[in-house]
Amino acid sequence: LNLTCEFGDFDISYAPSGTTGYDDLSRAAHTILIGDVSARVADLADIIRSKRAAGRPKDIAVLPALYEYAKTLGSDASHGVDPSDPAEPTVDGHVRPGSPRFHRRRK
Repeated sequence: LNLTCEFGDFDISYAPSGTTGYDDLSRAAHTILIGDVSARVADLADIIRSKRAAGRPKDIAVLPALYEYAKTLGSDASHGVDPSDPAEPTVDGHVRPGSPRFHRRRK
């Protein structure tokens, strides 16, 4: 579900790319307070994992900012993935369409 609010685009996905859904994401999720409402949000590493797996131009474009933010948190959100390589394979070993290099990687 893709929405737009006064703060910008807001996407809701029941099983984001690169994940198996809620159970996968909830194990590392954080609870934040928004006004008087508590909300669970995915861990930054899981957000990065999902954006890499989706491989859409808009997801690839935001990765440098997410990696930079992870550094400010002292987080290794990349889990050993080279953030300078946007075509790193996804969880199923493929690079998604929209990635600068769409092909199966050979190791």
